[in-house]
Amino acid sequence: MTSRLESRLLDVLAASGLAPRVALVVDPFVARRGGDAAVDALDGARLLGLALALVTQLEAARHLAHRPLLLERIAASGPDSLRARGEELAAAAAATPPDLEGALDGLRLLRRDETLYAVALELGGLATFGELSDFLSRLAEAILQETLLRAQSSLGERAEGASLSVLGMGKVGGREFTLHSDLDLIFLCEGGIDAVARASRVAQRLIAYLTTRTGAGVAYAVDSRLRPSGSQGVLVTTLDSFARYQREEAQTWEHLALMRARVIAGDAARTRSVLSAVQDAVAGRGAPWTEVADMRRKVEEQRANDDGGRIAFKTGAGGLMDVDFLASGATLERGASARRPEIPGNAALLRAATSGAAIERLLAAYVRLRRLEAFARWVAGRALETLETASESFPLVEALVAPGEASGALARSALGARREIRSGFDAVVEAGTIEALGESAEAGGGAAPGSGGRAG
Repeated sequence: MTSRLESRLLDVLAASGLAPRVALVVDPFVARRGGDAAVDALDGARLLGLALALVTQLEAARHLAHRPLLLERIAASGPDSLRARGEELAAAAAATPPDLEGALDGLRLLRRDETLYAVALELGGLATFGELSDFLSRLAEAILQETLLRAQSSLGERAEGASLSVLGMGKVGGREFTLHSDLDLIFLCEGGIDAVARASRVAQRLIAYLTTRTGAGVAYAVDSRLRPSGSQGVLVTTLDSFARYQREEAQTWEHLALMRARVIAGDAARTRSVLSAVQDAVAGRGAPWTEVADMRRKVEEQRANDDGGRIAFKTGAGGLMDVDFLASGATLERGASARRPEIPGNAALLRAATSGAAIERLLAAYVRLRRLEAFARWVAGRALETLETASESFPLVEALVAPGEASGALARSALGARREIRSGFDAVVEAGTIEALGESAEAGGGAAPGSGGRAG
């Protein structure tokens, strides 16, 4: 016999085409939570968002079956709930059990709980995609900061006097985190050889605590290859060495990455000052667009694949990486003439460099691709750079990203977004200045991704 919760899930998903998938969540979720009092409060946007999240990611349904308090929070949520919860994340991370094993499990469960909570609210229309991304970024920062404290505590005297600060790069630096993003980190400290040794022990312990798989999973994957000299360099660099390296030895791609760096954990005050001074010294040295075009071409050749119905939304021509390069390149070009935003996300960096309707159209296209990336990853349960239109999961992504639209609408929307972005990218490279962006967008044109031009 169909339970009341199962019937309500079937009803709310009837228009989405996903109703047949409700049978997949009857056991474990409906059978275990169907009698909860919170179920009666699930209606409208809250019921729809939760239903969409559960039937497109069955691991989330299995998780929620054992998290009654999380279900209660979702049932009680409203339009401002995600922003309010974002202010509580640091306290929630600090409230994990005092013992190490309990803390590591607790931080992993916190990430899973809050991710499902945020996704359900976004899919139900109770939060925007920008709010979802900001929330996931704050969640990563809170977990990183608490894990750092645990690592320092576990080392005791061996960490005494260690002055470690953590730079967030890329998505976490710009608070553009998405589902299944890695933490791109650089570790810095003050002092000499002894200080580096102590800080290195803390950094190694921190990475282990974040990446080790426990019964609750993994907290975050960590990528520290953006440090000076990459994977061949030392894990922790002194502030003086870092500043000298960036001024005298770093290559253009490293300067591009530096434009999106932000201190997100550890001893922040002096590091923020040094980072700002280094960014000021590096930016404004000249337009980097010839090198940017060459780097972008190599990425497309090596990693982009639009063949066979694939949508290379990240690495392909007009993909997310085009905007990464435009935002960082614009900051390098403009230097001190552009006010650097406190949170160096791509949108903030581009708006600081120039303005106009064309920039806003490009950024709107960027958001469409970012949302596609996020929910393709949600359905897959892992990081992705491409989406295959012939895969079994593609209709699920369509139902989340393009609800109510005809088959093929998502692929067309992605193609249109990539054309908008690539048109701007090509115009900037050709003119050698970010100021060309407005002109190129007004003029339109540009090769369609995958149409035989240099698109990857």
